[in-house]
Amino acid sequence: MKIEKLHVKRIAAIICGICFVLSFNHIYSLFHIQADAYGVGEFGYNIWSLLAFIAAFRLFGRMLERTDARLHCVAAASGFLMAVAIVYGAYAHFVNDIFQSAQVVWLQLAVMAGLATVTIPVSEEIFLLFDKLNQYGERKCECGTKKRYFFIVWFLIFVAYLPIFLWSWPGNFVYDAPFQMAEVVWDGYNTHHPLLHTLLMGAAYKFGVSLGDASTGFQFYTLLQMLVLSAAFAYCAHYLYRRGVPRVYRVCVVLWFALFPMHAMFSISATKDVMFAAFFLWFLILVVRLLFDREQFRWYTYAGLVFSGVLSCLMRHNMVYAIVAGTVVIFIFVKRSRKQKGYAAGILAAICILTSLAEAGLVAATNAKTNDRYRETFGMALQCLARVAIYRREDISKTDYDEICIYMEEEGMSTYQPYLADNVKSATNEELLKENFGNFMKLFVKVGLKFPDEYIEAWVTNTMGFWYPLDRGLYACNPIDFYHKLIWTEHEIVKRSYLNWPRVIYEPLYYYGDYVKAPVLGYLHRTDCWIWFLTYFLLWSIYKKRRDAGLAGIIPLMYLGTCYLGPVAVLRYVYCLVVIVPLIGYVVMRSREENEGRIKEE
Repeated sequence: MKIEKLHVKRIAAIICGICFVLSFNHIYSLFHIQADAYGVGEFGYNIWSLLAFIAAFRLFGRMLERTDARLHCVAAASGFLMAVAIVYGAYAHFVNDIFQSAQVVWLQLAVMAGLATVTIPVSEEIFLLFDKLNQYGERKCECGTKKRYFFIVWFLIFVAYLPIFLWSWPGNFVYDAPFQMAEVVWDGYNTHHPLLHTLLMGAAYKFGVSLGDASTGFQFYTLLQMLVLSAAFAYCAHYLYRRGVPRVYRVCVVLWFALFPMHAMFSISATKDVMFAAFFLWFLILVVRLLFDREQFRWYTYAGLVFSGVLSCLMRHNMVYAIVAGTVVIFIFVKRSRKQKGYAAGILAAICILTSLAEAGLVAATNAKTNDRYRETFGMALQCLARVAIYRREDISKTDYDEICIYMEEEGMSTYQPYLADNVKSATNEELLKENFGNFMKLFVKVGLKFPDEYIEAWVTNTMGFWYPLDRGLYACNPIDFYHKLIWTEHEIVKRSYLNWPRVIYEPLYYYGDYVKAPVLGYLHRTDCWIWFLTYFLLWSIYKKRRDAGLAGIIPLMYLGTCYLGPVAVLRYVYCLVVIVPLIGYVVMRSREENEGRIKEE
């Protein structure tokens, strides 16, 4: 970076550009490893390789012109992380074998280095975009206090979702909804799905049955979900209004909430993730107000923080772990008095205790059974063992293989799917796993020490939908579902259309899945897009030494960590990270080197 001779920098940029094209050429060849294609030479045989070289040359040259050493270091870390994700994701998806041989491992390292010549400069450009947003937030605007602003925005967003609701009346009955409704119909509840969500849907369904039309009743659940989600969005917009965020940004936020088709589609989809996303956004706004804005809360604001946290936990079981882990990290890094940390500990305790009491009350009221707790919690461990048993059958000892088959049925284990742990979980004996948990963990560690490569590959393939940024098909990350599953009972939920024109927009996008083909819009429907946004925000806070800003993203990061132990990579699992993007943007805009000008609640 200290070399001042221009021709030396240009030569370095040319060499790095060539290295990038060669590296990307190799990755691109893996896309067609099982197809009738030219392989390695295909990417290099068209104009895209030339354009890629020009882009790499320009990006690397711009990076050499900068002298910010801290920016270079943080960008190097994030850029290399992106290069690792590309290489390992491509090998996991298209080859299903990352560590084939020592030669391949060295080749992968070389390809990572070649890709890093672009991913590092791109990371710098992203950090500089965050800087521009931060500078934009320095504009002085009056803080709004009109409460009607909230209701106006709430009304506008809710009305924006009505067309898709009327077209797909009484709602998008998908995902786990049929299984949850089966619990209601047959009065056999279990804790696999959040009981609160099941009971909300069940109450609407039973009301419809009492009227003689289950569909009429179920529409009230959909309307409730639309109201809750749009209210959370309106609360976010009103919060930005109160903080004096520039009007252009606020207008963009409202339009994004109202018109981005993903929000409308999820607003009518019967999945717990939508309610969870709404409560998660509410909870995180209060956390930002407490940690970042340093407001002096009154008792009812603390009550709102606890209440939103409890509702989040009741809608997603893994949210409890995210809040506990996030609070521990915040305790370590936040600068507060002992009294303030005592308040925080009290809030955490209140959320955990009230969540446990509420869950216990719901279980008692419904006589719900817990029949898959261990299988759900240790699904990734089961996935690792199944991969070893299937792919390394000739290498694993008969004793270890037989012990694995004690916990998982051999026939069911043969349906192992690298991207989905549900097949393995369904073949696992829950009771045996519970009774012999200590021996199971010993087996897991013992096999892992012998086959660490398979364990790594099991985790990579199962989670790559969350972080792999290139083409990966629809198997590594399930597409958005937009259809209507029936529950096969006497009182059926029947789909009707009361408005036809939304079909022109939503049917091609979601029913036929054409959203994946739309430039920009398609990538905004990928899980990795929003996860990398959160990652770059946290790294930017490190680069700029903005501790309070980074702490605002800790709980979302901890929640994401629980998803990495989940059964599959699905967009609805991380929809909560999509809805908090405007809030993260606010934190970036109002982040300062020193904590000054904090607003106190009137």
